[in-house]
Amino acid sequence: MPKLDRRKFVQAGAGSLLATAMAGCMDSGNGDTGDGEATDDGETPETPETEGDAFRIAWSSGINNVHPLGWLNIADFDTVRMIYEPLVSVNDQAQAIPHLADWEVNEDATEYTWNLRDDVTWHDGEPLTAEDVAYTFKLIREYTWPYLGFLSDVLGDPEDYTVEEHTLVTPLQGPFSALPLALADLGLIAPKHIWEDIDEPADTNNLDNPIGSGPFQLENREESQFLQYSVNEDYWGDSPAYDEVIVEIIGETDTQMLSLQQGDIDMTRIDAGSQVDQIDESENLDLIEAGSTFIHYLSFQTEREPFDDLAVRRAIATAIDRQQLIDLVMAGYATQASSILTSGLEYFHNPDVPTYDYDPGEAEAILDENGYELQGDTRVTPDGEEMSYDLTISNVDVWPRLADVIQTQLGEIGIDITVDNVEPGTYTDRVQVEHDYEITISNWRLWFDPDPFLAPSFEDEGVQNYSKYQNDDFIDAMQAQRRAVDDETRQEHLYEAQEIIAEDIPWYPLYYPDLLHAVNNERWTNANPIPRYGMDSAYGHDTGTGPLLQLEEL
Repeated sequence: MPKLDRRKFVQAGAGSLLATAMAGCMDSGNGDTGDGEATDDGETPETPETEGDAFRIAWSSGINNVHPLGWLNIADFDTVRMIYEPLVSVNDQAQAIPHLADWEVNEDATEYTWNLRDDVTWHDGEPLTAEDVAYTFKLIREYTWPYLGFLSDVLGDPEDYTVEEHTLVTPLQGPFSALPLALADLGLIAPKHIWEDIDEPADTNNLDNPIGSGPFQLENREESQFLQYSVNEDYWGDSPAYDEVIVEIIGETDTQMLSLQQGDIDMTRIDAGSQVDQIDESENLDLIEAGSTFIHYLSFQTEREPFDDLAVRRAIATAIDRQQLIDLVMAGYATQASSILTSGLEYFHNPDVPTYDYDPGEAEAILDENGYELQGDTRVTPDGEEMSYDLTISNVDVWPRLADVIQTQLGEIGIDITVDNVEPGTYTDRVQVEHDYEITISNWRLWFDPDPFLAPSFEDEGVQNYSKYQNDDFIDAMQAQRRAVDDETRQEHLYEAQEIIAEDIPWYPLYYPDLLHAVNNERWTNANPIPRYGMDSAYGHDTGTGPLLQLEEL
């Protein structure tokens, strides 16, 4: 089967795709900037009739699709992870643990044996077997998916698999010791008996009745309004203390908070600014903190003048006071960034990459030395063009406030910034599909394995490479880390890849935000978050359970 290129994939039913906050797992629909339209007029959305007890969650945006492999933003991803299950999960130490399967690996990490559970069924009652896993791996190899490209370069030929009812042996194309950790995020298994009858699996982004094996089944969905899930009564793992989940799409964070305080919703991932104080003042709310893999960053379109000039990118980085951003926008709930890989990925995070400390005098000197002269209040390029540019943002969450502060900071060195504040869908089309922007600010929730973030973001043909960045040395380092048999060698090459990005600055990492949720403590207790997902996961902690399944009703 032919591979789909990025544009064809986008046109194949996803419409205005990709996360508005560059989410690939860009900040999501659980308080994010996904590109599904939200009710951003301050009104509470219509909600469905419920039967029994419902757990209500507020997200900032809707979803694009419920495709187990073709999801496009964090809202999509968090949705499909409720419906479909991974082979592998992670515990609260961010270590890979068995979920649908445990595994054995040969000495040189070129072959994995997966031993599947024998008590798992799909939502339609069919058993989940090794045939489903083999078929899913086959789909990953045969099509181009937004975030699975690196796995297509890792998994071996399906013709060489050994498939028994609950055992699968998968040779790889070369050594890859990190496969279990990579699959902990991305290894959602699709039912063969459903998908083998679909002519073009990559084109089927919106299913009316997605069949998974997870603890929840999507029953009803109203665009820009709500998602309604029933509990899978035949789920092999823990059962939640409620009968269904309602996700309400509320674009305004103030409206989310009001709904939470009034008891109309039970949980939301919060914006760290003024909402933290509101939670502290609300006796019925608990602030839940978890280890984060989020990063907020500034991205340059490096094919546009003058952002194709490293000196300009370096000057802008040096002119940004990141601590002020943290204090004014995040209420202190963030840490200044160093590497593009967050400190939440402790082992692979390189703490010694080049950084650009706030020094507006140095920023001005860099521009002066490279011919960007100050004329009046605004600088001009060596060609005499005014340095006046658009900072394109999505008009939800922290982005407007963050943009205002950056606008002021860059104005102090003579760069005139106009904040181009657009709807989420427009942001997606302009920035992430067409790459028609100059500067943007966005975010990402990194996976536990660095490869599926770094590769699509910075390799030439990466689906997430909105900065249009190219560097052969970076690609060489990425290929070398994939061939590494042990973590130490992998770490060495990933350190090198991070240094290259830090020196070239296609993205400038601003800060690592804390991961915060607010939960109604008058209805719910036992809120136990996990790293990266916080409360937004049915998996983690231990096999067959997770934060959403462990909540207890008072």
